[in-house]
Amino acid sequence: MNSEIFYAARVLDEAYERLKDAYISTSVLGPVRLYSAAETADREFWALFCALIDYQMPVARLLNPMLLGFVRHIEGRGLKFLDLIYDAKLAEKVLSEFEWSSPKSPREGFTHRFLRIRDLIDLLAAFRGICDSYGSLGSFVKSSYALHRHEPEPMEGVIRDLQRELLNHGGGIAVPRHTDSCMKRFNLFFRWLVRPYPDLGLWGFIDRKHLLASLDANLQRVVSRAFGLKVKLNWRGVLKATGFLRKLNPDDPTKYDYVLSRLSIMGYCAKDLARSKCLLCPIVSVCKASEPPRPVEVGLRTEAETEILKRYLEIYGRELDRVYTEYPLGRFSADALIHKTSCSEYVVEVEEELNYTAIGQVATYRYLFYKIHGRLAKPMIICRRAKSELKEAAWIEQGIEVVEVQ
Repeated sequence: MNSEIFYAARVLDEAYERLKDAYISTSVLGPVRLYSAAETADREFWALFCALIDYQMPVARLLNPMLLGFVRHIEGRGLKFLDLIYDAKLAEKVLSEFEWSSPKSPREGFTHRFLRIRDLIDLLAAFRGICDSYGSLGSFVKSSYALHRHEPEPMEGVIRDLQRELLNHGGGIAVPRHTDSCMKRFNLFFRWLVRPYPDLGLWGFIDRKHLLASLDANLQRVVSRAFGLKVKLNWRGVLKATGFLRKLNPDDPTKYDYVLSRLSIMGYCAKDLARSKCLLCPIVSVCKASEPPRPVEVGLRTEAETEILKRYLEIYGRELDRVYTEYPLGRFSADALIHKTSCSEYVVEVEEELNYTAIGQVATYRYLFYKIHGRLAKPMIICRRAKSELKEAAWIEQGIEVVEVQ
Protein backbone atom coordinates (compact mmCIF):
# COMPACT_ATOMS: atom_id res chain seq x y z
CA MET A 1 0.00 0.00 0.00
CA ASN A 2 1.56 3.31 -1.07
CA SER A 3 1.68 6.26 1.30
CA GLU A 4 -1.19 8.19 -0.31
CA ILE A 5 -3.52 5.17 -0.18
CA PHE A 6 -2.47 4.51 3.42
CA TYR A 7 -3.16 8.09 4.43
CA ALA A 8 -6.54 8.12 2.66
CA ALA A 9 -7.51 4.88 4.41
CA ARG A 10 -6.57 6.29 7.81
CA VAL A 11 -8.53 9.49 7.18
CA LEU A 12 -11.56 7.44 6.10
CA ASP A 13 -11.23 5.12 9.10
CA GLU A 14 -11.28 8.09 11.46
CA ALA A 15 -14.26 9.62 9.65
CA TYR A 16 -16.07 6.27 9.84
CA GLU A 17 -15.73 6.16 13.62
CA ARG A 18 -16.95 9.74 14.02
CA LEU A 19 -19.85 9.49 11.58
CA LYS A 20 -21.32 6.03 12.07
CA ASP A 21 -23.88 7.16 14.65
CA ALA A 22 -24.86 10.16 12.53
CA TYR A 23 -25.33 7.86 9.54
CA ILE A 24 -28.14 5.98 11.28
CA SER A 25 -30.13 9.17 11.79
CA THR A 26 -29.66 10.40 8.21
CA SER A 27 -30.29 7.22 6.21
CA VAL A 28 -32.97 4.57 5.76
CA LEU A 29 -30.85 2.38 8.02
CA GLY A 30 -32.48 4.30 10.89
CA PRO A 31 -35.99 2.84 10.36
CA VAL A 32 -34.42 -0.51 9.47
CA ARG A 33 -32.72 -0.66 12.86
CA LEU A 34 -35.74 0.70 14.72
CA TYR A 35 -37.85 -2.35 13.91
CA SER A 36 -37.30 -4.61 16.90
CA ALA A 37 -38.57 -7.93 15.55
CA ALA A 38 -37.61 -11.01 17.51
CA GLU A 39 -37.31 -13.19 14.41
CA THR A 40 -34.31 -12.74 12.13
CA ALA A 41 -36.47 -13.71 9.13
CA ASP A 42 -38.76 -10.78 9.93
CA ARG A 43 -35.89 -8.28 10.08
CA GLU A 44 -34.37 -9.62 6.86
CA PHE A 45 -37.51 -8.96 4.83
CA TRP A 46 -38.09 -5.58 6.48
CA ALA A 47 -34.56 -4.52 5.53
CA LEU A 48 -35.05 -5.68 1.94
CA PHE A 49 -38.38 -3.85 1.74
CA CYS A 50 -36.76 -0.60 2.94
CA ALA A 51 -33.82 -0.97 0.56
CA LEU A 52 -36.03 -1.57 -2.48
CA ILE A 53 -38.20 1.51 -1.91
CA ASP A 54 -35.20 3.73 -1.12
CA TYR A 55 -35.02 5.67 -4.37
CA GLN A 56 -36.27 8.94 -5.83
CA MET A 57 -37.53 10.11 -2.43
CA PRO A 58 -36.04 12.69 -0.01
CA VAL A 59 -34.81 10.48 2.81
CA ALA A 60 -34.72 12.88 5.76
CA ARG A 61 -37.81 14.86 4.77
CA LEU A 62 -40.21 12.11 3.65
CA LEU A 63 -38.98 8.53 3.44
CA ASN A 64 -37.60 8.18 6.96
CA PRO A 65 -40.56 9.85 8.72
CA MET A 66 -42.92 7.63 6.74
CA LEU A 67 -41.05 4.41 7.52
CA LEU A 68 -40.71 5.36 11.18
CA GLY A 69 -44.47 5.96 11.33
CA PHE A 70 -45.06 2.61 9.67
CA VAL A 71 -42.87 0.78 12.21
CA ARG A 72 -44.61 2.45 15.14
CA HIS A 73 -48.00 1.56 13.68
CA ILE A 74 -47.39 -2.15 13.18
CA GLU A 75 -45.60 -2.52 16.51
CA GLY A 76 -48.36 -0.56 18.24
CA ARG A 77 -50.90 -3.04 16.86
CA GLY A 78 -48.81 -6.02 17.92
CA LEU A 79 -48.13 -7.00 14.31
CA LYS A 80 -45.04 -8.34 12.61
CA PHE A 81 -43.86 -7.44 9.14
CA LEU A 82 -44.20 -11.13 8.29
CA ASP A 83 -47.94 -10.82 9.04
CA LEU A 84 -48.24 -8.38 6.14
CA ILE A 85 -46.29 -10.69 3.86
CA TYR A 86 -48.81 -13.48 4.46
CA ASP A 87 -52.00 -11.40 4.51
CA ALA A 88 -52.44 -9.14 1.49
CA LYS A 89 -55.70 -7.60 2.75
CA LEU A 90 -54.12 -6.75 6.08
CA ALA A 91 -51.11 -5.30 4.29
CA GLU A 92 -53.28 -3.10 2.08
CA LYS A 93 -55.23 -1.85 5.09
CA VAL A 94 -52.12 -1.06 7.14
CA LEU A 95 -50.29 0.59 4.23
CA SER A 96 -53.33 2.79 3.59
CA GLU A 97 -54.12 3.92 7.12
CA PHE A 98 -50.93 4.28 9.16
CA GLU A 99 -50.23 7.81 10.32
CA TRP A 100 -46.97 9.69 10.13
CA SER A 101 -45.73 13.27 10.13
CA SER A 102 -43.78 15.07 7.46
CA PRO A 103 -42.03 18.34 8.35
CA LYS A 104 -45.01 20.24 6.91
CA SER A 105 -48.08 18.32 8.06
CA PRO A 106 -49.54 15.05 9.39
CA ARG A 107 -49.88 12.39 6.71
CA GLU A 108 -51.70 9.11 6.29
CA GLY A 109 -50.71 6.03 4.34
CA PHE A 110 -47.80 5.09 2.11
CA THR A 111 -46.68 7.59 -0.50
CA HIS A 112 -43.90 7.40 -3.06
CA ARG A 113 -42.95 9.16 -6.24
CA PHE A 114 -43.06 5.96 -8.32
CA LEU A 115 -44.58 3.21 -6.17
CA ARG A 116 -48.21 2.69 -5.25
CA ILE A 117 -49.67 0.46 -2.57
CA ARG A 118 -50.55 -2.11 -5.24
CA ASP A 119 -46.85 -2.30 -6.15
CA LEU A 120 -45.96 -2.97 -2.53
CA ILE A 121 -48.53 -5.76 -2.33
CA ASP A 122 -46.82 -7.36 -5.34
CA LEU A 123 -43.46 -7.03 -3.61
CA LEU A 124 -44.78 -8.61 -0.41
CA ALA A 125 -46.21 -11.47 -2.48
CA ALA A 126 -42.72 -12.09 -3.88
CA PHE A 127 -41.36 -12.14 -0.33
CA ARG A 128 -44.00 -14.74 0.51
CA GLY A 129 -42.91 -16.85 -2.45
CA ILE A 130 -39.30 -16.86 -1.24
CA CYS A 131 -40.40 -17.65 2.30
CA ASP A 132 -42.56 -20.56 1.13
CA SER A 133 -39.81 -21.94 -1.10
CA TYR A 134 -36.79 -21.52 1.17
CA GLY A 135 -38.09 -20.92 4.69
CA SER A 136 -36.48 -17.49 4.94
CA LEU A 137 -34.64 -14.90 2.90
CA GLY A 138 -31.45 -15.74 4.77
CA SER A 139 -31.70 -19.41 3.79
CA PHE A 140 -32.08 -18.50 0.13
CA VAL A 141 -29.13 -16.10 0.19
CA LYS A 142 -26.95 -18.56 2.09
CA SER A 143 -27.50 -21.27 -0.52
CA SER A 144 -26.89 -18.81 -3.36
CA TYR A 145 -23.69 -17.51 -1.76
CA ALA A 146 -22.40 -21.06 -1.28
CA LEU A 147 -23.01 -21.67 -4.98
CA HIS A 148 -21.10 -18.55 -6.10
CA ARG A 149 -18.52 -18.23 -3.33
CA HIS A 150 -15.51 -19.22 -5.43
CA GLU A 151 -16.35 -17.02 -8.40
CA PRO A 152 -14.37 -13.78 -8.98
CA GLU A 153 -17.30 -11.70 -7.65
CA PRO A 154 -19.57 -13.94 -5.57
CA MET A 155 -22.08 -11.20 -4.77
CA GLU A 156 -22.71 -10.56 -8.44
CA GLY A 157 -24.18 -14.05 -8.72
CA VAL A 158 -26.11 -13.70 -5.45
CA ILE A 159 -27.66 -10.41 -6.56
CA ARG A 160 -28.69 -11.88 -9.91
CA ASP A 161 -30.23 -14.87 -8.14
CA LEU A 162 -32.20 -12.67 -5.74
CA GLN A 163 -33.33 -10.37 -8.53
CA ARG A 164 -34.51 -13.34 -10.60
CA GLU A 165 -36.29 -14.94 -7.64
CA LEU A 166 -38.17 -11.74 -6.80
CA LEU A 167 -39.22 -11.21 -10.41
CA ASN A 168 -40.26 -14.85 -10.84
CA HIS A 169 -42.58 -14.42 -7.86
CA GLY A 170 -44.12 -11.26 -9.32
CA GLY A 171 -42.17 -8.67 -7.33
CA GLY A 172 -43.30 -5.88 -9.62
CA ILE A 173 -41.72 -2.54 -10.39
CA ALA A 174 -40.02 -2.18 -7.00
CA VAL A 175 -37.45 -4.77 -8.13
CA PRO A 176 -34.57 -3.36 -10.24
CA ARG A 177 -34.73 -4.95 -13.69
CA HIS A 178 -31.87 -3.62 -15.79
CA THR A 179 -29.07 -6.17 -15.72
CA ASP A 180 -26.38 -3.55 -16.40
CA SER A 181 -27.55 -1.07 -13.77
CA CYS A 182 -25.60 -0.30 -10.59
CA MET A 183 -28.01 -2.40 -8.49
CA LYS A 184 -27.41 0.12 -5.72
CA ARG A 185 -30.40 -0.95 -3.65
CA PHE A 186 -29.33 -4.59 -3.62
CA ASN A 187 -25.74 -3.70 -2.76
CA LEU A 188 -26.96 -1.41 0.01
CA PHE A 189 -29.19 -4.15 1.38
CA PHE A 190 -26.38 -6.71 1.49
CA ARG A 191 -24.10 -4.24 3.24
CA TRP A 192 -26.77 -3.67 5.90
CA LEU A 193 -27.21 -7.39 6.49
CA VAL A 194 -23.52 -8.35 6.49
CA ARG A 195 -21.48 -5.56 8.06
CA PRO A 196 -21.40 -4.88 11.82
CA TYR A 197 -22.62 -1.69 13.49
CA PRO A 198 -23.93 0.67 12.30
CA ASP A 199 -25.20 -2.00 9.90
CA LEU A 200 -27.16 -5.02 11.15
CA GLY A 201 -24.53 -7.76 11.00
CA LEU A 202 -27.11 -10.56 10.68
CA TRP A 203 -25.41 -12.59 7.97
CA GLY A 204 -22.01 -13.72 9.17
CA PHE A 205 -21.89 -16.38 6.46
CA ILE A 206 -20.98 -13.75 3.83
CA ASP A 207 -17.38 -12.51 3.81
CA ARG A 208 -17.29 -8.70 3.92
CA LYS A 209 -14.51 -8.62 1.35
CA HIS A 210 -17.03 -9.80 -1.25
CA LEU A 211 -19.46 -6.90 -0.76
CA LEU A 212 -19.82 -4.41 -3.60
CA ALA A 213 -20.02 -0.62 -3.61
CA SER A 214 -23.45 1.05 -3.50
CA LEU A 215 -22.65 3.20 -6.52
CA ASP A 216 -24.87 6.14 -7.41
CA ALA A 217 -24.33 9.65 -8.78
CA ASN A 218 -23.23 10.93 -5.36
CA LEU A 219 -20.54 8.30 -4.86
CA GLN A 220 -19.52 8.63 -8.50
CA ARG A 221 -18.91 12.36 -8.06
CA VAL A 222 -16.94 11.96 -4.83
CA VAL A 223 -14.55 9.23 -6.03
CA SER A 224 -14.00 11.13 -9.26
CA ARG A 225 -13.12 14.40 -7.55
CA ALA A 226 -11.34 13.06 -4.51
CA PHE A 227 -9.34 10.23 -6.06
CA GLY A 228 -9.46 10.87 -9.80
CA LEU A 229 -11.37 7.62 -10.35
CA LYS A 230 -13.65 7.81 -13.38
CA VAL A 231 -16.53 5.35 -13.16
CA LYS A 232 -19.73 5.07 -15.15
CA LEU A 233 -23.11 4.44 -13.56
CA ASN A 234 -23.35 0.82 -14.66
CA TRP A 235 -22.30 -2.58 -13.37
CA ARG A 236 -18.74 -2.23 -14.61
CA GLY A 237 -18.61 1.05 -12.71
CA VAL A 238 -19.64 -0.80 -9.54
CA LEU A 239 -16.83 -3.30 -10.00
CA LYS A 240 -14.30 -0.55 -10.73
CA ALA A 241 -15.35 1.50 -7.68
CA THR A 242 -15.24 -1.62 -5.51
CA GLY A 243 -11.77 -2.44 -6.82
CA PHE A 244 -10.55 0.96 -5.70
CA LEU A 245 -12.19 0.61 -2.28
CA ARG A 246 -10.46 -2.76 -1.90
CA LYS A 247 -7.13 -0.99 -2.30
CA LEU A 248 -8.08 1.12 0.72
CA ASN A 249 -9.47 -1.80 2.72
CA PRO A 250 -9.15 -5.28 1.14
CA ASP A 251 -11.10 -7.02 3.90
CA ASP A 252 -13.98 -4.55 4.20
CA PRO A 253 -14.26 -2.38 1.07
CA THR A 254 -17.81 -1.11 1.65
CA LYS A 255 -16.90 0.21 5.09
CA TYR A 256 -16.43 3.64 3.51
CA ASP A 257 -19.68 3.65 1.52
CA TYR A 258 -21.57 5.97 3.79
CA VAL A 259 -18.58 8.18 4.61
CA LEU A 260 -18.12 8.93 0.92
CA SER A 261 -21.81 9.19 0.05
CA ARG A 262 -22.36 11.57 3.00
CA LEU A 263 -20.15 14.16 1.35
CA SER A 264 -22.77 14.83 -1.32
CA ILE A 265 -25.75 14.39 0.99
CA MET A 266 -24.41 17.09 3.33
CA GLY A 267 -23.53 19.44 0.47
CA TYR A 268 -19.78 19.24 1.02
CA CYS A 269 -19.32 17.89 -2.50
CA ALA A 270 -22.01 19.65 -4.54
CA LYS A 271 -22.64 19.16 -8.25
CA ASP A 272 -21.24 22.65 -8.74
CA LEU A 273 -17.75 22.47 -7.25
CA ALA A 274 -17.85 26.21 -6.59
CA ARG A 275 -20.79 25.64 -4.22
CA SER A 276 -19.07 22.82 -2.34
CA LYS A 277 -18.19 23.24 1.35
CA CYS A 278 -14.73 21.77 1.05
CA LEU A 279 -13.40 23.10 4.34
CA LEU A 280 -15.77 20.91 6.38
CA CYS A 281 -15.33 17.83 4.21
CA PRO A 282 -13.86 14.89 6.18
CA ILE A 283 -11.50 14.02 3.31
CA VAL A 284 -10.48 17.51 2.18
CA SER A 285 -6.82 16.75 2.88
CA VAL A 286 -6.77 13.86 0.38
CA CYS A 287 -9.16 15.28 -2.23
CA LYS A 288 -7.55 16.02 -5.58
CA ALA A 289 -10.25 18.55 -6.54
CA SER A 290 -10.38 20.63 -3.37
CA GLU A 291 -8.38 23.76 -2.81
CA PRO A 292 -7.86 24.10 0.94
CA PRO A 293 -6.47 27.39 2.22
CA ARG A 294 -2.85 27.96 1.39
CA PRO A 295 -0.81 27.35 4.55
CA VAL A 296 0.88 30.45 5.88
CA GLU A 297 4.65 30.58 5.63
CA VAL A 298 5.16 31.81 9.18
CA GLY A 299 3.85 30.64 12.52
CA LEU A 300 2.19 32.77 15.19
CA ARG A 301 1.45 36.10 13.57
CA THR A 302 0.06 38.31 16.34
CA GLU A 303 0.58 38.98 20.01
CA ALA A 304 -3.02 37.92 20.59
CA GLU A 305 -2.34 34.46 19.16
CA THR A 306 0.80 34.18 21.28
CA GLU A 307 -1.23 35.02 24.39
CA ILE A 308 -3.86 32.42 23.45
CA LEU A 309 -1.21 29.71 23.17
CA LYS A 310 0.39 30.81 26.46
CA ARG A 311 -2.99 30.56 28.17
CA TYR A 312 -3.48 27.06 26.76
CA LEU A 313 -0.08 26.02 28.14
CA GLU A 314 -0.97 27.43 31.56
CA ILE A 315 -4.15 25.37 31.67
CA TYR A 316 -2.98 22.13 30.06
CA GLY A 317 0.79 22.23 30.57
CA ARG A 318 0.84 19.18 32.86
CA GLU A 319 -0.57 17.05 30.04
CA LEU A 320 2.26 18.01 27.67
CA ASP A 321 5.86 16.95 27.42
CA ARG A 322 6.95 18.83 24.28
CA VAL A 323 5.72 21.97 22.53
CA TYR A 324 7.21 23.45 19.37
CA THR A 325 5.97 26.79 18.08
CA GLU A 326 6.14 27.85 14.44
CA TYR A 327 6.72 24.20 13.57
CA PRO A 328 8.17 23.90 10.03
CA LEU A 329 6.32 21.83 7.45
CA GLY A 330 8.48 22.20 4.38
CA ARG A 331 8.31 25.85 3.39
CA PHE A 332 5.20 26.30 5.53
CA SER A 333 4.73 26.44 9.26
CA ALA A 334 2.06 25.28 11.70
CA ASP A 335 1.44 27.51 14.69
CA ALA A 336 2.54 24.71 16.99
CA LEU A 337 3.25 21.02 17.33
CA ILE A 338 2.18 19.61 20.69
CA HIS A 339 3.17 16.24 22.10
CA LYS A 340 1.13 15.03 25.08
CA THR A 341 2.35 12.73 27.84
CA SER A 342 -0.25 10.24 26.56
CA CYS A 343 1.89 10.04 23.37
CA SER A 344 -0.71 11.89 21.29
CA GLU A 345 0.73 14.35 18.79
CA TYR A 346 -1.15 17.43 17.53
CA VAL A 347 -0.61 19.95 14.76
CA VAL A 348 -2.09 23.21 15.97
CA GLU A 349 -3.66 26.33 14.50
CA VAL A 350 -4.18 29.28 16.86
CA GLU A 351 -6.93 31.81 16.18
CA GLU A 352 -8.91 34.45 18.03
CA GLU A 353 -12.14 32.83 16.83
CA LEU A 354 -12.86 29.51 15.17
CA ASN A 355 -13.43 29.98 11.44
CA TYR A 356 -13.57 27.99 8.22
CA THR A 357 -10.11 29.06 7.13
CA ALA A 358 -8.57 27.72 10.33
CA ILE A 359 -10.34 24.39 9.80
CA GLY A 360 -8.92 24.10 6.29
CA GLN A 361 -5.44 25.14 7.37
CA VAL A 362 -5.08 22.67 10.20
CA ALA A 363 -6.36 19.86 7.95
CA THR A 364 -3.68 20.81 5.44
CA TYR A 365 -0.99 20.96 8.13
CA ARG A 366 -1.93 17.46 9.20
CA TYR A 367 -1.45 16.15 5.68
CA LEU A 368 1.88 17.96 5.27
CA PHE A 369 3.06 16.51 8.59
CA TYR A 370 2.22 13.02 7.35
CA LYS A 371 3.97 13.59 4.02
CA ILE A 372 7.14 14.72 5.79
CA HIS A 373 7.23 12.39 8.79
CA GLY A 374 5.18 9.38 7.68
CA ARG A 375 2.96 9.40 10.77
CA LEU A 376 -0.42 10.87 11.60
CA ALA A 377 -0.82 13.77 13.99
CA LYS A 378 -4.18 14.89 15.31
CA PRO A 379 -5.52 18.31 14.30
CA MET A 380 -6.25 20.94 16.96
CA ILE A 381 -7.44 24.54 16.90
CA ILE A 382 -6.89 26.68 19.99
CA CYS A 383 -9.02 29.80 20.17
CA ARG A 384 -10.80 32.19 22.51
CA ARG A 385 -14.24 31.83 20.96
CA ALA A 386 -16.04 29.19 18.91
CA LYS A 387 -19.63 29.00 17.75
CA SER A 388 -21.04 25.72 19.00
CA GLU A 389 -22.36 24.62 15.59
CA LEU A 390 -19.01 25.16 13.87
CA LYS A 391 -17.13 23.54 16.74
CA GLU A 392 -19.35 20.46 16.53
CA ALA A 393 -19.00 20.31 12.75
CA ALA A 394 -15.20 20.60 12.98
CA TRP A 395 -15.11 17.58 15.27
CA ILE A 396 -17.73 15.38 13.61
CA GLU A 397 -16.70 16.02 10.03
CA GLN A 398 -12.95 16.61 10.33
CA GLY A 399 -11.98 15.16 13.69
CA ILE A 400 -10.54 18.53 14.72
CA GLU A 401 -10.33 19.12 18.45
CA VAL A 402 -11.29 22.71 19.20
CA VAL A 403 -10.07 24.04 22.56
CA GLU A 404 -11.41 27.35 23.84
CA VAL A 405 -9.29 29.25 26.35
CA GLN A 406 -10.23 32.42 28.19
